[in-house]
Amino acid sequence: MFKRLIWIGALVALALSLVPAPTITSAQDSQRYENPALGIAFDMPPGWRVVVESNRLIAAAPSDLAAIEAGESPQGLVVRIVIGSFNELGIVDATELPQLLERLVPSEATSPPPEQAQWGNGSGYQMLVMLPDEALTTRVGLLAVAGGRVAVVRGISASATWNNGSSDQFNALVQSLLFSLPQRDTSYIEEVPYDDGGVLWHYQQPQPDNDRVLAAGGITYDMFDVMYMVSGTGGIIALEMPTGDRISYMGPWYGGNFVDVAIGPDTKLYLANIADDTQNAVMVVDRAGNWTRGWGTRGDADGQFAPGMPRTIAVDSAGDVWTVSEGHNSGIRNRLYRFDGFGNLQQTIDLAGINPNLSGVRIDNNIGTGGLYLVGATGFINVIDANGEPLVINLAQEILAGTTPIDIAIAPDNNIILALAAPGLDGYGFLELSVAGDLLDVFGFVYDTNRGGAFFPGEYQQPGGLIIGPDGVGYFTETQPQTGYTQIQAFTFSGDGRLPLGVETTAAAEEGEVTASDPAFGGGTITYGQTMTGALNNRYPVHVWNFEGRAGDHIIITMQDITGAGLLDPQLRLMTLDGRELAMNDDVGAVRAEGLAERDAVIDFFLPEDGVYNIEATRFGGRGDYSLTLEWVQ
Repeated sequence: MFKRLIWIGALVALALSLVPAPTITSAQDSQRYENPALGIAFDMPPGWRVVVESNRLIAAAPSDLAAIEAGESPQGLVVRIVIGSFNELGIVDATELPQLLERLVPSEATSPPPEQAQWGNGSGYQMLVMLPDEALTTRVGLLAVAGGRVAVVRGISASATWNNGSSDQFNALVQSLLFSLPQRDTSYIEEVPYDDGGVLWHYQQPQPDNDRVLAAGGITYDMFDVMYMVSGTGGIIALEMPTGDRISYMGPWYGGNFVDVAIGPDTKLYLANIADDTQNAVMVVDRAGNWTRGWGTRGDADGQFAPGMPRTIAVDSAGDVWTVSEGHNSGIRNRLYRFDGFGNLQQTIDLAGINPNLSGVRIDNNIGTGGLYLVGATGFINVIDANGEPLVINLAQEILAGTTPIDIAIAPDNNIILALAAPGLDGYGFLELSVAGDLLDVFGFVYDTNRGGAFFPGEYQQPGGLIIGPDGVGYFTETQPQTGYTQIQAFTFSGDGRLPLGVETTAAAEEGEVTASDPAFGGGTITYGQTMTGALNNRYPVHVWNFEGRAGDHIIITMQDITGAGLLDPQLRLMTLDGRELAMNDDVGAVRAEGLAERDAVIDFFLPEDGVYNIEATRFGGRGDYSLTLEWVQ
């Protein structure tokens, strides 16, 4: 039994290269162990040793380590930590942590139900397990930790010593735990491509000529492919979900100022209303815009709302309405409310009891699992269950540190999508994370306030709302406060969009080559004998190069995919300045010169007259770096 209990953490497996070596620093009453390769550090008693094997370690006094190696039970405390991924454990959602923890305990052992644990900067669940037949006591925790990983942390000792010092040692050790990104992953945020997504459609308009004022807020959709965006005092804009074409305006109602919207299982729209003097801080209308009901007054009593609240709203599969009220002067200062669909208060939760650092909270729920996700401008991502009990706190903190999340949406595949305020993560405003908090993708380009005017596709500054459609397409809303332009964009994190995005960065030239003269748009001037480089993607799918030639010149233009992985399918066009196409080639084909791939493009042509010609370097598909060579055959 003892061997089974000690090594049960091997359910998690992860191949790591353990370089550089871990370090141990000593103090009078403890020593600090640090292992950058595993992404873990903790304090332990003086004289302890640590044995590391792949993704797991054991820490104990030398005599207890020797007992373990001999297959015997230790007398003092032994700590074992195993780190792996959510996928390796088969976990679909953080709400499954308690059930998995129960499966880690032998059936013949006695233990209470799992309870929430915050050990250092890892959060999850713990259990105290008694093994009376073997006179052993163990405490085991299952934690969500940095980098979208899971840690199994277990302390075990003889029961006689557990209550006589081992328990206190274990408490001190686990509270000192610091999980970080494994050293191999410390730069992975910067390495995630941000320009491989696209915009499918882009609705945009200036402020209307009538008295209606638009301030884009939350967005949702119904089963009939209609989207609904709340727009402050301007009511609701309804649009066609596949195309972005506007259908109608609805409202406003009773002087409301609407900042978020959710749709319930009754197909009604539930609106978050921040109007100063209101009896309807939560307002319900049908999809045709007919007012149905409302509730919520200003005040500090239970169920009332502070000024400017609520700013976020979600409706779960049971029809319960979740919303937040922050900044009360008496009673619970920052509250998470759960109402039934008719405004009867079911629950008031102190946000500080979930995470004392939470502020500027936005919420969304996972319909499939019942989990409610809370993200704050501070306080990172936090998950609670359908009863309001915390499951995981401070999720993705190593990714979100220094950023300002301003909205959250849960995708149909359970991924977590965040909108960040500019400048955000190096200027990229939308993050896709796994259910474990692992960063998967980024997208978005900061609006150029110096340029002003309308938004370009892909641009954002301060998104007002975010939703993910049933097919995984993202939709965000925004109103630019200086220009008044209101936009909704439908975007994908990866794959080709239908609109060229508004910024372009060309690839760096290899030695001896010349880069595009205008990195904002690509292309420039090329002369005979030169090789140029560039990068095509969804932001700009074509570069235009111009050159001067004479009548009768025999030229060969070669465009090659230089990604090294066949990611780009080049296409060439030779054009006159007035836009007349003279020659085009997509694939050079099977009969090609040495060094060319079958999908590279070549134009072999005699110029008809003196003048300036344009070469359009474009693509049949894909994205990536290319080289363009212009030769004059003498």
